[in-house]
Amino acid sequence: MAFTPARIAMIAVAGGAVAASALPVQAAPTPAPAPAQTTVSPAKKRAQAAKDRRKAARERANRARASLVRVALNQKGDRYVGGASGPNAFDCSGFTMWVYKTATGKSLPHYSGAQMNKARRVGRKHLKPGDLLFYGRGGSQHVSMYIGKGKMIHATNPRSGVRVDSINMGYYRARFAGAGRIIEG
Repeated sequence: MAFTPARIAMIAVAGGAVAASALPVQAAPTPAPAPAQTTVSPAKKRAQAAKDRRKAARERANRARASLVRVALNQKGDRYVGGASGPNAFDCSGFTMWVYKTATGKSLPHYSGAQMNKARRVGRKHLKPGDLLFYGRGGSQHVSMYIGKGKMIHATNPRSGVRVDSINMGYYRARFAGAGRIIEG
């Protein structure tokens, strides 16, 4: 006599007792084999650690750039005063010097040409927020800070003070001497 699930249910309903040994026994499923232990070579571990360090450095740099832009934009509208370096009045290099010190703790000299010498050169196509833009021979006439999307912020002159302009404005485009990066990563 075969014990199908329907037959077992019928016996249970009729109140009959069925011996446990009479029921079909299913074998316990065999456990899946344990995954093979993979060993990572020391070279791969070092490569992954280096990749993780580079990623962390990029994240720190991006936070610093965001802080530079935020601090700079908070000064928009402040007065231009020759030789001033903040916090309420600036000349061009005093502005970038104060923004960098306030946002990142990095010290820059109070002269645009000296700031240009301290920065690592980058091309216009590779600008990132926080990069410095220099104008005039050797960057000696003016400095501004790139804030993204083709815009810069700078302490312009006594009439305009600290303001945002396009990096492609004719006056500045004609006098562009180069761009430099202080924040790496």
